[in-house]
Amino acid sequence: MSEIEQKIAELDALLQANPNDAEAFYRRGELKSKLGLQAAALSDFVAAAHIDPEGPGTAAADMMRSILDFYNTDLYNP
Repeated sequence: MSEIEQKIAELDALLQANPNDAEAFYRRGELKSKLGLQAAALSDFVAAAHIDPEGPGTAAADMMRSILDFYNTDLYNP
């Protein structure tokens, strides 16, 4: 298991104990993005933004949507 995967597993456990931790969702999203898991990262960023609209998850979700829109033009418009 890579170091990033270990950190994701730690954040998974943290989020099971505290599912309203916006920072943990944001951090996990960053790690998933590093692994190339953009859709999973977006999901975590959206969760973080839902919990804390003023936090970094909102900007990260917007940025990830822009990236996915650019690279996957058919993603939202099949």
